[in-house]
Amino acid sequence: MLRVLTSIAIAALISAAPLALTAGTADAAKGTKICKHKTASGKIKTWRCGVNQPCCSAEMINYYTCGSKTFGCL
Repeated sequence: MLRVLTSIAIAALISAAPLALTAGTADAAKGTKICKHKTASGKIKTWRCGVNQPCCSAEMINYYTCGSKTFGCL
């Protein structure tokens, strides 16, 4: 059961990664960027990540975070 849930979460992360939108503003000079993701309900979830970190989102489990440069959103 744990393997199934883990594989579903990983699949959601991988499939939702291209949907994460990034918008650079004056925060880019500070070393951060703003990540945005439009949810199924139409709301936009916003969070901040480092410039060299990918924006990761898994809407199925309501998980929005920053990935690592090496492993991406895994």
